[in-house]
Amino acid sequence: MGRIRNSSFSHAIEDLYLPQVEQFGIALKCCGAALAGGVSNERVDARVVVCPLGRAGAVVSHRIRIKRDIRFEERGVLGLCVSTLSADSLALCPVVQPGDPHETGNVAVFGQDRYERSYPLRAGSVQDAVSVTFLPTWFDAREGAGAACARELINTAGDACVGGPELALDGLLRSLSPLFGGAMLDERRLAVGADAVATLAIGWYAERERAERAAGTLAQARLVRAARHLVVQHLDEDLSLDRIARDLLVSRTRLCAAFRRETGEGLGSFVRRVRMERAAYLLEDDVMSVGEIAAAVGYQRASSFTVAFERCVGCSPQHWRKRVLEARAAT
Repeated sequence: MGRIRNSSFSHAIEDLYLPQVEQFGIALKCCGAALAGGVSNERVDARVVVCPLGRAGAVVSHRIRIKRDIRFEERGVLGLCVSTLSADSLALCPVVQPGDPHETGNVAVFGQDRYERSYPLRAGSVQDAVSVTFLPTWFDAREGAGAACARELINTAGDACVGGPELALDGLLRSLSPLFGGAMLDERRLAVGADAVATLAIGWYAERERAERAAGTLAQARLVRAARHLVVQHLDEDLSLDRIARDLLVSRTRLCAAFRRETGEGLGSFVRRVRMERAAYLLEDDVMSVGEIAAAVGYQRASSFTVAFERCVGCSPQHWRKRVLEARAAT
């Protein structure tokens, strides 16, 4: 059930929607070039629409209400993703989290690698999103500075869009999905809309770089963005300062100095903080064991994770989980 294929989709694009429909048991049907379906059961109320952008991308939208804690498996593809998300979906997005997410309309622009990961979807959470994913081949047919900037974004971006065109991007993205007030567009109009999304997202990134160039901080800002992107995308791997510097082709000394100047925080502290924030989130239900959470945030041994968590939070992972679950049961 759910494994409905469409010849308009490449295998890379199928990785964006098949995990969702298979795990939720959604029966997809062809609606022109698109696929659409939904399900309502004891676990979820869910609707999904997937529209191809030729074979070089897709618009994937979903409205999902989680009724019971479940474990979700996800696959990613190499490409550039522009999304508008509910707060619960943003929390699972591979970007540095903003301090004050909105209930809806959070826009994120991020490059992603090929990956497989699992995480819990919490009972009561609202997993709403419209995402346009551009494979690298989308930009092969497009020339100029915008295409070059897009290829750079795939490798370095991972940010919530704040103080830029987030309202315009939110409106554009919603217009591409019938689940959020838009229409079921034909392939030509969908491509026009996707191009507008890419143009706005790339323009936001380029404008930020122009301001940094004018301030004389562009090289430093680029390096720090790349470091943050690497950390968020590979949280379950070795993230020693030497490994990050090696992957970014820069000396450890230069990287650490640039990171502190740009953010006011040490790179090592940033890695530990992001790991502990993700661990605390994963501990807020009992879908994953402490050992699985330790591995998900880059610790080979659960004992090492427990020591690090206690040092950061002031209590053991087990005690944190118990306290959160008891507080939730009391409300």
